[in-house]
Amino acid sequence: MDTNLSRVITNYQICVRKAVELMQRSGIPLPSTSLDWIDTDIPNHGKLKGDIPYYKHGHGCTVYSSDGKIDFDFGEDGEIDGFDLWRLSNFAKLRPSEHGHINEKLMEKLFAESVKNGSIIHSGYLLYYIANTNRVYAIEALNISPSDKLPSSNQDPVLTLYTHYFLAADLMRNNYLALDKKWLKKNRLSQGEQIKIGVYLSSWLGFLAVTCEGFNKLNMRLLLQNNRPPNFQKLISASDDIGKTLKLHTDALRKFRNTVFHLRDNIEAVNHFFAHDADRLPWAIELHSTIEKFFSKYRVQCEVHYLTNDRQSESQLGRMKSEPVIKKVN
Repeated sequence: MDTNLSRVITNYQICVRKAVELMQRSGIPLPSTSLDWIDTDIPNHGKLKGDIPYYKHGHGCTVYSSDGKIDFDFGEDGEIDGFDLWRLSNFAKLRPSEHGHINEKLMEKLFAESVKNGSIIHSGYLLYYIANTNRVYAIEALNISPSDKLPSSNQDPVLTLYTHYFLAADLMRNNYLALDKKWLKKNRLSQGEQIKIGVYLSSWLGFLAVTCEGFNKLNMRLLLQNNRPPNFQKLISASDDIGKTLKLHTDALRKFRNTVFHLRDNIEAVNHFFAHDADRLPWAIELHSTIEKFFSKYRVQCEVHYLTNDRQSESQLGRMKSEPVIKKVN
């Protein structure tokens, strides 16, 4: 790719990222897809922190910062490093001191050559990207201080464990308990309900086991102690409670999980888990409750940290309170 065109693209991408970070600091939730952005409920015209005007349009936004106007679209999957010829040309035109050596006609020629030789590729959607580079996503562009030990909400492995595995376990447990309650009350279930209660029970215990495995792999106690802000250390005792409870039947739960998520040859692990003298089902209920309390406390600590460290766009409360920061312009 021509060095002049490459410089324009790099500078454009830097300015887009700065604009996105400003939007994040102003409480605007960053989208995971371009459709999410269309559905984002903020005024179309408003002001960001520092009284910086913005204009929300279609798949993107225009931000009028002290560095000059920057217009961009979010990519189909929320990328922020995409571009097109029109935007690059306008960007270069507005910054002649940096790009005065490249005019609109030359830009068009260089852009076409780069597309033809494959150094710039079309997404098949709206935007173009530099070939053989990793895409940059809006949800990864959070402006977090290097000294901030709490990772972004989208990259926090503890929240990932909660969202992708524990919530699945919780849903299956609630479904199981609802049918179990019906069974105890009426002393019968329909044939379909009998099948469902078995599916709910095994799925609950399977996802609970995966949650516990993830908990152990994260070395939760050390993570809280060394890789989170100081206030998170108050969760160490809750983490220890999970470890103590889990030790009682961890191997039996692991083997049961294997029979749920792998094709099994026999039901020995199932029979072992539900052995009458083991009393493991009440243990699983207690373990689930202990984990639920830990995640609840962890998420509260995250909310407090987001709101007190200029990270409102990651906070559920911050999103609801974003209007005072984003000033509507009539």
